[in-house]
Amino acid sequence: MRGLLLLAGLVLCFIILAPILRGWRPRLPGGGDRRDQLVKDPFCGTYVLRSRALRRESGGEALHFCSADCATRFARGERPV
Repeated sequence: MRGLLLLAGLVLCFIILAPILRGWRPRLPGGGDRRDQLVKDPFCGTYVLRSRALRRESGGEALHFCSADCATRFARGERPV
């Protein structure tokens, strides 16, 4: 009998707390959030968060790179290994 009361109490707590916990989302460092989009580095193909990517303009188009090295190598016209 005690087990059923304990189980009922736990279920009730879950029902009450579930909507609160669903609304809570931890923030990522740098002010981003989980909805931050992934962008693909055109040089190495790595996916990186848009908020952390290195942004360069090329022909009026925004390109996003995972590192300064990839951006430099792309600008030189090198081919990825």
